[in-house]
Amino acid sequence: MCKKIFILIALFILPLSSMAFPQAQPQKPPEEPPQKPPEEPLPVLAVPKDYRYTSRGRRDPFVNPIPKPVTPPAAAGRPPVAVPTCPQPQGLKGIMLSQAAIAGVVTARDPSMTIVIIRAPGGKTYFARVGDALCDAVVKTIKLDAVAFVLTVPPIDPKAPREIERKVRPTPGEQK
Repeated sequence: MCKKIFILIALFILPLSSMAFPQAQPQKPPEEPPQKPPEEPLPVLAVPKDYRYTSRGRRDPFVNPIPKPVTPPAAAGRPPVAVPTCPQPQGLKGIMLSQAAIAGVVTARDPSMTIVIIRAPGGKTYFARVGDALCDAVVKTIKLDAVAFVLTVPPIDPKAPREIERKVRPTPGEQK
C-alpha cells in the first residue's frame, strides 16, 4: 500500500513541478544604438590641460627624484674632440676619455706593473696599464701624479694636441 501511495504522489508532483519551475527561455540581446566612431586614445604619458599638482608637502610621484646629470660645455683647457664612430662595447674599451676620471695610481717596483684606476659613469671602476685602450684614447704613460693619454680619434681642431694629461688629484679650479 505504501508503494501505491508513493507512486500516486510522484505522479502528481512531477506535472506540478514542471509548471512551478518553468525552464528559462534564452533572452534576446538588447539592441544597441549605432556606435559612434571610436575616438583616438590619448598618448600614454599625456596630462590633461587643466591638471595642476598641489604638493602640500609631498613630492610629485611622477617627477624623477634623481636629476639627470647636466653635461658641462666643452672646457676651455681641453681641445674639442670628435665623437668616436667606434661602437661602445662593455668594459674599458667602451669608455670615452671625456667620461673617465682618474681615481688613483697603484705603483710597483717594475714599471710595467704600474696600474691606473679609472672611474667610469655608473659607478664602475676599471684598472688599466700602459698600452690599454679606451674608446677614443690609449694610455701612454703612468706617473705618480698624472696619466698621459694619446687620442686615437682625430680631433675637430687640427691644431689641438694629440696627447692629453690627466692629474690624479687635480688642484681646485683645474679641470679633471
